[in-house]
Amino acid sequence: MASSEDMGGSTPELDSLVRDTDFFRSLVENGSDAIVSIDKESTVLYANQAVKRVFGYEPDELVGEELTVIMPERFRSKHFNAIDRYLDTGERQLDWNSTRLPAKHDDGHEVMLSITFEEHTYEGKQIFSGIMRDISEEVEQQRELERQNERLEQFASLVSHDLRDPLQAAKATTAVARAGDEEALEDLEDIYDRMDALIEDVLTLAKQGQSVGETESIPLSTVAEAAWSTAGSERATLELADSLPTVSADHERLRALFENLFRNALEHGAESATVSVAALEEAAGFYVVDDGPGFGDADSEELFTYGYTTNEDGTGFGLSIVAEIAEAHGWEVSATESDRGGARFEVRT
Repeated sequence: MASSEDMGGSTPELDSLVRDTDFFRSLVENGSDAIVSIDKESTVLYANQAVKRVFGYEPDELVGEELTVIMPERFRSKHFNAIDRYLDTGERQLDWNSTRLPAKHDDGHEVMLSITFEEHTYEGKQIFSGIMRDISEEVEQQRELERQNERLEQFASLVSHDLRDPLQAAKATTAVARAGDEEALEDLEDIYDRMDALIEDVLTLAKQGQSVGETESIPLSTVAEAAWSTAGSERATLELADSLPTVSADHERLRALFENLFRNALEHGAESATVSVAALEEAAGFYVVDDGPGFGDADSEELFTYGYTTNEDGTGFGLSIVAEIAEAHGWEVSATESDRGGARFEVRT
């Protein structure tokens, strides 16, 4: 018969360690997980060295205190109720093998923990122990991943929305080119270049969050006219104030901001609408105003929310794109009705 050593069993050295309580005490004391033991009254009887790293307390500071010292206040009554219920009925309200709960650090911030609970009897006393691992970084990474996924979904919709007008212009220009207008081919190339720039810029924004590309000093009149050439209408009129300033901005993003404001004005107003761009008087920045019907029954607090629209044919992304671009530049955008009753969008730079 094979010996215990041949079978990978215990050795004299291992048997000695098993009998050595100092070895296990050292193992528990110096483990990476915090261990806290309490009695039935939730008084801390033991805390290992890892509680300093996880909670900021020295072990001796916790011993003799109630467990609630490391517990957010909103969970304290639930804890005592759960303990009483378990002692009375033996019913567990949590998964003892692995549950996630927040704890309170000595400096006041909350730490997310993965906890395994154990129960045993020591010297006739019923003892409860929690083996706690700090998973705050893991939880934050998960939240960041969820935020990134949400933003990617938004940007996927944003790309399709921002490309709509250039695609329509490309179709119209292609029809003209087929009729033999060679200049239309050059226009078509410009449109495709515009679409390519939009795709690159929006993808960059999606990858980098709220950042923008390189900024430069841009005359508002120039970029507004360029945006009107794409998003405007032959029957509508664009009016630019003589005193329009220059701003430091990412050119393509700023153009997309104007395009979406112009598109919003034409979609919610008359085909022959007049859209004006002028400088703010009381602050650095500019505003875009139209002579349409204004916001009507629209909720002004929801105007810049993704997907919100009062137009059956609208996507609800136009004004949220405006807000996204403004925020990326560190600007503030707001909506109000103009003196003429139309919509007025102010951008403070």
